[in-house]
Amino acid sequence: MIQSEETGMPVLQPGWSGPIRIPMDQESPAIRQAPAYDIQMAKARIPDMQAIRDQIGSLGSDQELTAFGPKAPSESAMHALADEIRHLSCGGHKISVIMADANTHSGISYRSSLPMCSQSTIKAVYAGALLESRPQAFLENGQWLHDAVVYSLNEPYHALREVYGSAPIRKWCKEAGVDPAFAEELYPRMHTARDMLKMWTRLYEFLNSGRDVHHFGAYYADTSASATRKQLGSRFPVQTKAGWECGLDEDHNYDPAAVIPEAFRDGDPSNDECAINDTGIVYTPAGPYLFVIYTDHPFGIFRDYVTPNPLYGLVEKLYALRMNLQTMETEP
Repeated sequence: MIQSEETGMPVLQPGWSGPIRIPMDQESPAIRQAPAYDIQMAKARIPDMQAIRDQIGSLGSDQELTAFGPKAPSESAMHALADEIRHLSCGGHKISVIMADANTHSGISYRSSLPMCSQSTIKAVYAGALLESRPQAFLENGQWLHDAVVYSLNEPYHALREVYGSAPIRKWCKEAGVDPAFAEELYPRMHTARDMLKMWTRLYEFLNSGRDVHHFGAYYADTSASATRKQLGSRFPVQTKAGWECGLDEDHNYDPAAVIPEAFRDGDPSNDECAINDTGIVYTPAGPYLFVIYTDHPFGIFRDYVTPNPLYGLVEKLYALRMNLQTMETEP
């Protein structure tokens, strides 16, 4: 039993608390081998994170797909991504996307100032903020941290927030230029893809600073339900975190046209909303890029099968567009 830092009250620890109990040699190959990228190259890009935050802070309206920064993709790459966004927007679905290249501080955005629910993507940045401020949390409750990031389990994440409070992520909000209200919610609902990308720039700084606790960054290499990890993880090192909420019918079957039935609503607005989101970093040979994808498409993972992730096509088009930034100069 330990005390909550915010309330000072004793907090019971569930059975999965304490140091990580899964030996590294029993983790997935993606985790055992991560990070398999040039750490020194990635560390050299840390100063670029502030430039990316500044670039995001200066973005204007992006109701249409918009390129920003000193480099721009080709028209064909923009059209391909725009087509995928239109496809995902059919039926009135909401889509919000932002991507930034660490080398050129260039990227694209689409409705990135639209308030949406982060879902479980918040767990990635909370874990990083906690470990930066309190490295011993890995030894105190490493299993909670592992399970919240790798498996996206809610209970250990909620326990971490109860024990360690919001101070670590509040600090990151201040440093990243994000409204501190972001730090006060378990699942920020009325914040934006721009906010989350700024928070991922802080996570990038931590994971590549040499202060990563016991190589915790390796656990971001094989996180549940990430379309980017599934599509690109076999080609490039990735650090990602998805978030989702499924639509269920009355028999608890996945229905892609469903909203969450009243019988399954728990009164928490952050959970009563369909979503499949993806966030993270892709380390390509040309350099890393950071991205956030928010949607209101229903998605669920069940015991016997995984429903098709609707973001696979968007992930591929976003990667292709980013690689195109290397040659096309923005017109003056």
